[in-house]
Amino acid sequence: MKKLLLIAITTLFILSCATGGKPAVQDPNRPEWMDNYPASDAYYIGIAGSNTGNEAEDRKTAEAGARSNVAASISVEIHNEITVLTKDDSNGNYSTSTVDEITAVVEKSLSGVEIVDTYYSEEAGSWVYMQLSKSEWERIKKEEMNALISRIKEFLTPVLNDFDRPLVTRIQELIKARNLIKESPYSGFLKTTFLGEDGSLIDIVDNILKQHLDSIYLSVKPESLEVETGQSAAFSIAMNSNISSRIGNMPFSFISDGGASILSSLTDQNGNFDSEIKSDELIMGQNHLTLTIDREKIGFDESLKNMILPEKVIIVDVQTVSIGLEVTTPEGIDLYGASGTVKSLFSSRNLPFKIGSVDTPFIKFDIRISDFPKYIEGAPDMAQASAVISLVKRGKTVYSYESDQFKDGGLTPEQAHDRAFGKLIKGLELSEEYVKGIVEALSLN
Repeated sequence: MKKLLLIAITTLFILSCATGGKPAVQDPNRPEWMDNYPASDAYYIGIAGSNTGNEAEDRKTAEAGARSNVAASISVEIHNEITVLTKDDSNGNYSTSTVDEITAVVEKSLSGVEIVDTYYSEEAGSWVYMQLSKSEWERIKKEEMNALISRIKEFLTPVLNDFDRPLVTRIQELIKARNLIKESPYSGFLKTTFLGEDGSLIDIVDNILKQHLDSIYLSVKPESLEVETGQSAAFSIAMNSNISSRIGNMPFSFISDGGASILSSLTDQNGNFDSEIKSDELIMGQNHLTLTIDREKIGFDESLKNMILPEKVIIVDVQTVSIGLEVTTPEGIDLYGASGTVKSLFSSRNLPFKIGSVDTPFIKFDIRISDFPKYIEGAPDMAQASAVISLVKRGKTVYSYESDQFKDGGLTPEQAHDRAFGKLIKGLELSEEYVKGIVEALSLN
């Protein structure tokens, strides 16, 4: 009724403007319905006018406007009824279209509207009074609702009765049928019996859709994988259902704990998929990945956000690569604890590899020490230290780095060697170049 009141007020305002604000009674032929908007329990009423100076065009515009106002009157009732139904429906499955959206749909199917009266004057333009019998509209509505119910049943029955139809196709067809129902302004009024279930058609379709989703069984082998940094781990997916003989090309994704998509693809027609997970897309340590059907790609929208899809969690443990370490010192020079010091140089850093007892690949850490000649008697002994750091794979050097020279002295040559070596280690602790080189040569990103 608020909409009807608004139409009446708007109509009177336009009419007042069209007559320049002069009292409408100046024209003795002016009909009563232009000043007092009619009300009827038996009819939906629409009145509209246009005044551009072109009588033929104004008549067309007025008729279209009056027809639209009849549809608007109907849509207000539909919207109010849906609002009540939605409050009573805990699932909230009924249409949430606005009055304007419902009006646009109703107007397309409107028939039986009759012109009650018309009026034209040079001052007011062309005006049309239309009405539609409420009993006629009920007939039209019932006819439209029955047609939609029949269309949905005819659309879904062969799909759901065909066991050989891929499950993904059945799900997508159910979603299409659901969207057809929701697009109708009568979605909340479609009561029927379908596949042995009584009730609202959209509720029945939702229940069937849920049964299809609940029937899916996901499996991943292996469920727990270990992979070294820079490597890949092979796995296989299998999807099965007791509702259909085969899954079809089901879209799926592996989602990380942080919500990132690690892998997205499609199963084959039998619901199988074989591939590898790359460690460079994961973090060090245990990664919990959730295998789930891709909601968006299968056709789910916001109205299906509460529909639960099957999931499967697997664990991928990304471990550091073990590489060997070989430390060499110049012949005749003994550096106390050199091997342990070099091992600590690598172990103390956050590296994607660890030092272990392996033959290949390995890091060759070649320490080079040289003494300076002593020109003044009693002067301290001086030495300089450097290193060549290489990565050896299968007997071949694939990366090499030569450090800067570091000098220091001591009371004895041995002390000078130790101090120069100590400076070398401190310098290498601050350098990233050789670390990046080793990582790249190991193909660890």
